[in-house]
Amino acid sequence: MPADEAARDDRAPPPDLRLAEAADRGQELEVILVLRGRIRRVGDGRRWRIRAQGGRVITFAAEWVVAATPVPARPGTGRT
Repeated sequence: MPADEAARDDRAPPPDLRLAEAADRGQELEVILVLRGRIRRVGDGRRWRIRAQGGRVITFAAEWVVAATPVPARPGTGRT
């Protein structure tokens, strides 16, 4: 068995399986997501939108944010 497979055996179930199990049982979970994209404030100022890679837009409340970290510009993209 390759080392990466052995390491997976010692960890928790994959996230998709864990989410499915929780949904089937009606469990309440705390879910931590990592999103990368351009951010802007939504009309009322209490919500935010991020345009993620691939063009998807996610809207969220500021109190849901655990941390926010700037992403360094990639060389040659002109982003700052």
